Amino acid sequence: DRDRSEFDVDHRLVSSFVYEIPVGRGRKYASSMNRVADVFVGGWQVNGIVTFQKGFPMTITAADVGGLNDTQNTNRADIVGDINPSGFTPTINKWFATVAFRQPAAGFLGNSGRGILRAPGVNNWDTGLFKNFRFTERLSTQFRFESFNTWNHTQWGVPVRNASDSRFGQMLSTRAARINQMGLKILW
Repeated sequence: DRDRSEFDVDHRLVSSFVYEIPVGRGRKYASSMNRVADVFVGGWQVNGIVTFQKGFPMTITAADVGGLNDTQNTNRADIVGDINPSGFTPTINKWFATVAFRQPAAGFLGNSGRGILRAPGVNNWDTGLFKNFRFTERLSTQFRFESFNTWNHTQWGVPVRNASDSRFGQMLSTRAARINQMGLKILW
């Protein structure tokens, strides 16, 4: 069982940004606008967190036919072919070369290793639009509109990894789709 950790990610980029839009009283553009217009136009911020990463390692399992080896469904599948064949393109119906694996015979442990394939990666943008309202030097309010998975990019879950399952290799789940929320924050 000596192999990659199940939370190993060898390629990961996370970047964040905050940009205050330079429009409104005391800012670069329209700095002399009246207070009423500044309430609607000035004091806006845009921010975001961007994440790109490869998928986590995944182990191909199999049923323990007859219940001779384990009781926790941790038996591994047998490798009977090339697990990374050239020209193979992952799809939601077949994320990996399923023909490279088979169910071991009753009483035998599978020969595949732990974490030998990778699940889908992450391509995610979380963004926000904030409006700051200052009432006094110590009292202000912030209106927030936040969007998680802003571009609604499908973030696939983990495919069916059990060689004895008829759906073996298929993607049946996703991470959350776009979520939008609004909030009001009071700072004093």
